[in-house]
Amino acid sequence: MSNGYIIYEGPSLLDNKPIVAIATVDSNNKKTGSMVQTWILRSDIDPVTASRTGEDYSICGNCPHRGVASNKETGQALDRTCYVNLIFAPNNIYKSYKRGIYQDARTHKQTRSIGLLRGVRLGSYGDPMAVPKYIWDSLTCSSEYVTAYTHQANTMPQYVMTSADNLQQAESAWSRNERTFRVISSIDKLLKGKEILCPASDEYKELYNKPKRTCATCKLCGGNSVKGKSVAIVAHGTSKRKAKELVE
Repeated sequence: MSNGYIIYEGPSLLDNKPIVAIATVDSNNKKTGSMVQTWILRSDIDPVTASRTGEDYSICGNCPHRGVASNKETGQALDRTCYVNLIFAPNNIYKSYKRGIYQDARTHKQTRSIGLLRGVRLGSYGDPMAVPKYIWDSLTCSSEYVTAYTHQANTMPQYVMTSADNLQQAESAWSRNERTFRVISSIDKLLKGKEILCPASDEYKELYNKPKRTCATCKLCGGNSVKGKSVAIVAHGTSKRKAKELVE
């Protein structure tokens, strides 16, 4: 069985430029646990170059964590605050895609079989709104659970969380009956009664005096398919300081 499958190749729904969506099935991500991971990439530009030049709009849309396009010859976008480290998984998956090692799995039956009785994460890198909804419907129709997030207009609130970077954005999403995943600068910014801290975060253990959980054991970030509070997480990762400035 292949570790990765091409489930979509075609125009991005965000700007009509060429993208590819790849599902990988053997995840060793300590935060998420064992899940099907999906990677949305430009099919013609490596992730680092796409970030630096602003061509990552095709897969990330208007996400504020993309950073600012640069005229430098190397590296990623300036002031990028996204937690995804492009030089690791996204870049390696792009290289593997270009080497032709991933199997094609673009029929409904093939795509469905990848997610069958598994947890599925939509957009481990990239925004799921860049990919046609029928792809995700096939991948998730027989899955155990789904986690997904978007910074775009949420046209799939049944299983996608609306990403919010401040309370105003979160309240706007709540008024549309959308559950949110909000980045906050500190624990005291949590809106108790409406939000819960991400159980996979260090702060969750600190606030609730409970052990951390993986996405595979938590399963809260499944949009309206999950009955529960919205989720918040304290800014973290390699760009934590810049991210905190963004959400203040």
